[in-house]
Amino acid sequence: MLCNRIQQFREYNKLQKAQLAEILGIDAEVYDDFEKGVQVPSIDIIEKLARCYKVTVDEFYGYTPRLILHSKENEAFFDESVNESILKMSDLSWDEAKLILLYRNSSNKDQIIKMVSDEAENDE
Repeated sequence: MLCNRIQQFREYNKLQKAQLAEILGIDAEVYDDFEKGVQVPSIDIIEKLARCYKVTVDEFYGYTPRLILHSKENEAFFDESVNESILKMSDLSWDEAKLILLYRNSSNKDQIIKMVSDEAENDE
């Protein structure tokens, strides 16, 4: 799961693996191994990624405080400053997240909608 989250955040922010490796001060092959799940990044690397993306370290492990705390009994702890778009991504399966990223990064959103609609009709 960690490898998927690392990839999701990179793709969401439209960064290339080599760019991110340079930002982190590591070899591009090492970064690629993080996304493949071959290596697990150290907590120092996770902290650097969190600062880079302006999220909490917990979010790389799928924990989303806003979604968990947002209930009537926990309303006092609800943090309005949390980035809504990142939180919603963490609740999705990897396939759902990839589809959303494809849509967000596409210059032809109508084509993506048509592709999904056609696929849904074929499944029926």
